[in-house]
Amino acid sequence: MSALLRLLATCILILSLAGCMTTSYKITTTDGQTYIAKDNPVYDVGSDTYAFTDENGEQVTLGKQEIKLIKEQ
Repeated sequence: MSALLRLLATCILILSLAGCMTTSYKITTTDGQTYIAKDNPVYDVGSDTYAFTDENGEQVTLGKQEIKLIKEQ
């Protein structure tokens, strides 16, 4: 029984870690466009912009004033 319990605990740990690695972000702009970012958008203080890679692999840069909402999914 102990081996079965260890196997179950290992499977739960692996599934938990896999879920943590797939965080994406939904970004909604003030004009209603929606982007899905693969990773956390990076804010650049100097240019007042957010940069991220969208779900199609394209690099996107948006001005802070263009963004209405950034939400983790």
